[in-house]
Amino acid sequence: MIVGVVSKEDNNEALSYAAKVIAWLENRRVPCLIEDHLADFTGHERTPGLWSQAELLVVLGGDGTLLRAIRMSAEREIPILGVHMGYLGFLSEVTEQELFPALEAVLRGEYVRDERVMLEATLLRGPELIVRQHVLNDVVINKSALARIFDIEVWVDETFITCYRADGLIVSTPTGSTAYNLAADGPIVHPKVEALVLTPICPHMLSNRSIVLPNFQAVTLIVTSKKAADNIFLTLDGQRGFPLEVGDRLIVRRGSQRAILLRSPQRDFFQVLRSKLKWQER
Repeated sequence: MIVGVVSKEDNNEALSYAAKVIAWLENRRVPCLIEDHLADFTGHERTPGLWSQAELLVVLGGDGTLLRAIRMSAEREIPILGVHMGYLGFLSEVTEQELFPALEAVLRGEYVRDERVMLEATLLRGPELIVRQHVLNDVVINKSALARIFDIEVWVDETFITCYRADGLIVSTPTGSTAYNLAADGPIVHPKVEALVLTPICPHMLSNRSIVLPNFQAVTLIVTSKKAADNIFLTLDGQRGFPLEVGDRLIVRRGSQRAILLRSPQRDFFQVLRSKLKWQER
């Protein structure tokens, strides 16, 4: 098995642990591919082909690092073992203390493949395709600077739903329901539920609430505000941003790609929730 090692670039702790992972793999003669910045940090030669040849990714960092790795590898659906070295991370569930026993178990085949549904976001400006990308967590439309509300039309398939007046709108996967969606008071959705969640950010109408939809439906969002359009942005998984113009159409639907996260058979979704959200603690 060819193992790829990915780490957060500006975190010395993550880089140092990644160096230990590389040494651990080399001692066991496991073929290893690493990112360029990690090769420079450890003094190794750069190894091209990380995203095209690796059969397993060990990702050290927070959820942002893991989302970057998923974006780079999603087309091949490379299984990922996430090692949590950030803040409140829900995706990277292996701790530093569990790292090497977990990696040993993965190499023995003792793990659970947790397949996560992704969404495909397509941004159209008239007939022009601006971007099409798969996301694991969420698609977000919001303001970049001034704190002014704006209008977003929401259509589900061919049916008009409503026009939100809000600071923004989140379209989330069940996996992403514990990310920005949770901070915006949206519902927690089990990652195995076939759904997507629409959550307005600080809506002007108190009656506007999150909507949970089946993920076989396509959601179309249209920015209709003219005054604030120059400051409205689309953000994909918190990784890439695109300025929006009046009349742009954002189509979000279930994607064809999946993210494969590896986890211990002894740890489930609710255990992660109890740990991260401090349930049952006073």
